[in-house]
Amino acid sequence: MTENTKKNRGKNLRIWLVVLVAVVALFAMRFRQLGRDEAVAGIRSVQETQGIPVETVAAELGDLDRWTTLAGTVEGVVQYPVVSNNALRVVGIPVREGDTVSAGDVVLRLADEAPSPMFHSVEKSRATYRNTLADTRRMRNLFAEGAISEQELDAAETSLKVAAQDLADAEGSTALVAGEGGVVTSILVVEGETVEVGEPLIRIARTDEVKVCFDAGSRQALALAVGQKAVWSEDGIGEIEGEISQLDLMADPQTHLLEGEALFPNPDGRLLPGLLVSVRVRTVHLPDILTVPADCLVDDGEGTGVWVVADGGDGPRASLRPVQTGVANVDRAQIVAGLEAGRRVVLHGQTLLSEGALIKDVGAGEEN
Repeated sequence: MTENTKKNRGKNLRIWLVVLVAVVALFAMRFRQLGRDEAVAGIRSVQETQGIPVETVAAELGDLDRWTTLAGTVEGVVQYPVVSNNALRVVGIPVREGDTVSAGDVVLRLADEAPSPMFHSVEKSRATYRNTLADTRRMRNLFAEGAISEQELDAAETSLKVAAQDLADAEGSTALVAGEGGVVTSILVVEGETVEVGEPLIRIARTDEVKVCFDAGSRQALALAVGQKAVWSEDGIGEIEGEISQLDLMADPQTHLLEGEALFPNPDGRLLPGLLVSVRVRTVHLPDILTVPADCLVDDGEGTGVWVVADGGDGPRASLRPVQTGVANVDRAQIVAGLEAGRRVVLHGQTLLSEGALIKDVGAGEEN
């Protein structure tokens, strides 16, 4: 046997092996397809006799709410700093952090000394007021006797008012008082320190009520309105209900954000001024309307509908019912027309349905 003959025989053997493998593969694919066809035929026959498995729920009357989430900073309903108009030395702090103060209570005492020629001491202002008061009383007596004119008396009265205001300003420069009632939340100075003009020295806030100051984007702002319900909640703590109390009349022209406030009761002080919190605002509240879970809705190309459970005599049958929808949230949708309360609709399994198909409810769906 020549070398060429051996090569040709080896080549032919490899070709036959390839053909044999291909034939075996074709037979395997055919048997697998036949098995699959038989399985599909088996499922279909079961569904035709027992029904296509679906889950249904009842269309029901109830409330439908829509919410939006906003982030904001907590502030006391009354919140302000106590400042000084003069750079004076602190000589007394009659309050402590946590103390409750009323309007007019002294919260900080400053030294009665002249740090510069522009400052008028309390004693000097008092002396000026006493002298002006004595002069005014004398002028009043002279006017009563007809010794001076009414114009001269008016000038004296005006000088007395100016002296009284100067005294009040001088006393206010050394005895700083609370402008409104509240709680001393922070003291930012110590005795002996010389304060800076206009800088916060003590912060006072009323925290039995607080406001959450927020900025809302364009889409959120269009849905907001004063009086809407707002809720702050925290896991393990609970929730506090409040409401939108204020909205600006225009958005910031640079940021395009709308500023607003939500007011919350805070009797136990859980909401601390300065905290950054998230609140949910109910932008839509529709009571006692007909709704279904949003997953019940199907689009058949011609409009929105739901598969309802109809009595077919031999068992429940599926029927596609066109409906008109209204407001919706992520969970439920309002049905305006086309469906009545109590009617059972298909929640899961719609993709296998056709008009009049026999169905089998394999489990109750979520009913809210």
